[in-house]
Amino acid sequence: MIALFKMNDLYEDKIKKLLQDLGYQTASFYSINSILDQIMNPMVIITPAIFQKELEGLSFPIIPIPITIKEIKKAIKVMVEFPEQREYSFITSNEEIEWLRKEYAEHGANDPIQISFLTEKQSPTIKQNQVYLAPIWMKGLIANPLIKNLHFIMPSFTSVIPFLQLAGSLTNLIEEMVKERYQVDAIVNSTHDGVVAIDRAGKIRLVNDHAKTILGVDEDMKGRNITEFIPQSDMLRVLKAGKIERGDIATVGGRQIVINRSPVIVKGKIVGAVSNFKEITDIQKVELQLRKKLHQNGLEAKYRLSDVIGETQEIIEAIELARKFAETESTVLITGESGTGKELFAQGIHSASHRSIGPFVAVNCAVLPENLLESEIFGYEKGTFTGALKDGKPGLFELAHGGTLFLDEIGEIPLRIQALLLRVLQERTIRRVGGERIIPVDVRIITATNRNLEEEVEEKQFRSDLYYRLNVLALELPPLRERLADIPKLVETFLYEFNEKRKNKIINVEKELIALFQKYDWPGNIRELRNTIERMVVLEESNSLRLQGAKFLSEKIKRRKLSGEATNKQSIKNKEKELILTTLEKFENNKKLAAQSLGIDRSTLWRKIKEYNI
Repeated sequence: MIALFKMNDLYEDKIKKLLQDLGYQTASFYSINSILDQIMNPMVIITPAIFQKELEGLSFPIIPIPITIKEIKKAIKVMVEFPEQREYSFITSNEEIEWLRKEYAEHGANDPIQISFLTEKQSPTIKQNQVYLAPIWMKGLIANPLIKNLHFIMPSFTSVIPFLQLAGSLTNLIEEMVKERYQVDAIVNSTHDGVVAIDRAGKIRLVNDHAKTILGVDEDMKGRNITEFIPQSDMLRVLKAGKIERGDIATVGGRQIVINRSPVIVKGKIVGAVSNFKEITDIQKVELQLRKKLHQNGLEAKYRLSDVIGETQEIIEAIELARKFAETESTVLITGESGTGKELFAQGIHSASHRSIGPFVAVNCAVLPENLLESEIFGYEKGTFTGALKDGKPGLFELAHGGTLFLDEIGEIPLRIQALLLRVLQERTIRRVGGERIIPVDVRIITATNRNLEEEVEEKQFRSDLYYRLNVLALELPPLRERLADIPKLVETFLYEFNEKRKNKIINVEKELIALFQKYDWPGNIRELRNTIERMVVLEESNSLRLQGAKFLSEKIKRRKLSGEATNKQSIKNKEKELILTTLEKFENNKKLAAQSLGIDRSTLWRKIKEYNI
């Protein structure tokens, strides 16, 4: 759209008709508020030069229409018979006067018609032959009563036409620019980060409301230097060095924030910088939500002991023992290889106990570093460390109050945390990190590990007193290789699960495939079996699981068998070498006596000595 602002004294109707005939949407405006009402519409504004100042701050192109020296002299010649015998003063706005002086110096200084220039606020020296001139749009604005001989000049319509052409050529460009600007503004304002962009001189070119809130600023920041709001702004360093800075922590307006800064580089030149920052409390809220998701499987037990699959004596005995353990309050230590279902049994024990209405909270002790593990298990008070939630955070013991806390991979806990855990088991109270309050907790502890904790105790890697506290009730889960008869039932269960996501259901499993499964020793146990079934289901196009789809498993069996044979063969050789060395030492390196003692020929002994490099 082409906007005509206060053009009522300057061919307004004629200009509007011409532009509309050329296909341009055109509208007239007489106040800044009327333009602001249409601020969402891209526009190019045409206005007499004196009103340009009034439109400052609008992000649209403004085309000011001026009076030229040529038009001033033409008007003088029309009005006065002997123009060179008079004195002339042209009154105009501050915005126009500098350009007119430059134009006059270039093209009119040696002309017999001499012109001086005044602003509407200057008081002229009144002379008898003085003539005052002003643009038509200043009519009604010059209030000096001493000015009597005053004439208003109207530029010719032909002199206005080039400005109309310029407005027309800018229309399409401004529509794309405004559309892009609003898209950028929408993106910047939709983010939860504060965003500030500056130019090469350090002046703010873009800022969103969230940034102003964090910085505690209510006023308009655009166009002002960043140092007015952040005196020692590090964005100036980024402008100089041109390097990205991430994860800087600072205090601004009493708020702790995390800041990322990046240079804006165009064709290898640094032209500005952008900073995005977020309050640490916001990050902590996101972290808390993530932690809740990580532990959501521990807030409620999903499984019962009846969900354990198996009919072999080994697994039936484990289930029955777990049912007995569920009736007590003692700690339980579940041992077994990785993938044998230790957490399933832990949830089953909880579900079968009188604590089943309480929470079941689980944590894998192996995945958290020591400092985070401590604050996760025991919680922390506010202000304990940088980034801590302002109100502190309850630990897993508090979350599990009235229920069960399952500590998986207990063998991975550092010795310092072991001492803290032992204290909780002894006193049934916890103290948050950085706190003094003693908080009583009513929690049953179930732990699990695939390590040999007795060996860990002997090697001083695990506290013996904690081990005996945890190992009140021991439950050892059998590996899958010791319950191969359960494989058909496990396969059936996993197929039922995966068929739910499959259009073409698997309805048959070849007996040869089951036989192959029962030949494998399954080092990853039930987890490995489940992953194997899932892989085969994904790749199978028919409605049967077939032996030919398990070639990868056959190769595994061959490799493990060869590896085992090689290991056994090497072990035999090592024993044979050791026996020969011992015998030679016994007979003081007498080969004849040594060969007789070993029951072999002396030539055979010599060959073995050479083979084993004895």
